[in-house]
Amino acid sequence: MTHTNFTDGSLQRLRRISWEEVMSIWKDGEAWQDSWKQHWEERGFGSWEDWRMHYLQPYHPETLEWSLYRITDPLATVPDFFGAPSRNWIEKAYGGEMTKRLRDVVQLPFVTENAKINAVRGHFPNKVMLVAFLHEKRIILIEGMHRSCAMATWDPAVPFQSEVTIAIARWEGSELLISNRNQ
Repeated sequence: MTHTNFTDGSLQRLRRISWEEVMSIWKDGEAWQDSWKQHWEERGFGSWEDWRMHYLQPYHPETLEWSLYRITDPLATVPDFFGAPSRNWIEKAYGGEMTKRLRDVVQLPFVTENAKINAVRGHFPNKVMLVAFLHEKRIILIEGMHRSCAMATWDPAVPFQSEVTIAIARWEGSELLISNRNQ
C-alpha cells in the first residue's frame, strides 16, 4: 500500500474536514459508552473532551489540515495501518517500540484476549470513522484501535458490511509523541 499518495485506490478522498467535525464525530461514537466514561473518570478527567484533548494537545490537531477518506477495502487495508503510540500499546503490544503495523500485533494475547476488541467484532457498527496521522509514509492511528484490530482479525467467512472512513492529517514533527491516554 502506498501511504504517501494513496494511488493504489485503497483510500478514496472524499473532502476536507475540520478538526471540530472530527472531534464531534469521534465524540458521538464513543463518549456515551459507560466503559469510556469510567476510563476517563478513573484518570481524573471531568469530561470526554478533557481526556481526549489531554493526550492530543501536544500535536495541536486544530492547526493541522485534515482530509476525510473512504477506505475502499477495510479488511485488506486496515492491517497495514500502524497502531496508536500510547503507553499501554507500547508496553503490551509493540515490544517497547513507538508503534507497529497492526498485522504484526493482532496475534498477540493483548489483542486476541481483549474483551473490547472481541465485543466490537461481534457487534461492529454500520458506519465508523478512524482518525490518523500520516507520518514518514505511514498511517498511524490515533483513534480507532479497537475497531481497527477487530477489522484486522475479521473472519473472512463473515460478511463485512460497514462503511469505514478515516480522517487523516500530516504530522510533520520529527518524531511521534507518546500518548498519555492510558495513564
